[in-house]
Amino acid sequence: MGSRGFTIVDALIALFVIGLLTGVFLSRFQQVTRAARESALKSELSNIRTSIRFYKMLNGRKPASLQEMMEKKVMLPGRIGRGPYSDSFFDEHYLLKNAVDERGNKLDAFGNPFFYDRDLGSVRTTTQGYETW
Repeated sequence: MGSRGFTIVDALIALFVIGLLTGVFLSRFQQVTRAARESALKSELSNIRTSIRFYKMLNGRKPASLQEMMEKKVMLPGRIGRGPYSDSFFDEHYLLKNAVDERGNKLDAFGNPFFYDRDLGSVRTTTQGYETW
């Protein structure tokens, strides 16, 4: 007497709405993920370039490779006070090994290795579309 349940049309409408919302969500998620990776790439390139200049300033030459900068440590006088960097010396690597492949190449936020030109002392990413950053 008036109670019918779901019809096939009701089910199709529900599936259409769910599919539409999923499509919108996935599209936005991919945009946000790409923007985060681009931001991380800019930051990492800036950090590596600063480390190369710092290396050259302290050693009088450009590093032979990014691997050398991940292996060699810099030792500087630390500041006085309390905290993790208040010891008498700051003893850390020029570059941290936070993302490397099986051959020891430093990877960017997209998972591709950086390219280091020893002659120019410059670094760039090998990720397609971002090579000129």
